[in-house]
Amino acid sequence: MVTARLVVRWLREGLLPLLVARVAVGGVYVAYGVDKVREPAAFLKAIHGYDLLPASPPQLLNLTTIVLPWFEILCGCLLLLGAWRRTAATLLCGLTAFFTVVVTLRASALASAGDLSLCAVRFDCGCGGGEVWFCTKFAENCGLVLLAALAALSRNDRCSLGPARAVATAGKAP
Repeated sequence: MVTARLVVRWLREGLLPLLVARVAVGGVYVAYGVDKVREPAAFLKAIHGYDLLPASPPQLLNLTTIVLPWFEILCGCLLLLGAWRRTAATLLCGLTAFFTVVVTLRASALASAGDLSLCAVRFDCGCGGGEVWFCTKFAENCGLVLLAALAALSRNDRCSLGPARAVATAGKAP
């Protein structure tokens, strides 16, 4: 009989869950970042709609529009490569959790304004790809948070590059 302890051990130490998490989260963030780099005006408009950053002076909003997509691409690539996996996964986990809260607050405001249920709200969240249904985006983000957390917490350092791999193999005989 498979116990919860065995499942947790497989998730924390198994190679397959780690690879799935790395490819899924890294691939999604590279795609999101590339889409934002291709359409900076659309991304600027989307993040302006959240009213998180002051519109005047526009430097902070413009800097965010330029830096955030490249940060997502960098962290996504590092995660795909397994280089500094824990750091990249932790950053993307936190970023996704933050985005989920912000998207939820915006969807709630839109739902209240339009007298709609949350799942009936559709808007451009700024993630890339245009308009999304809130409930679909919320489920996707929750999955990304869980997968990024799995990648960050995994004890498996096989197929990794960078400091984690060097530390893991330093004390082992060849």
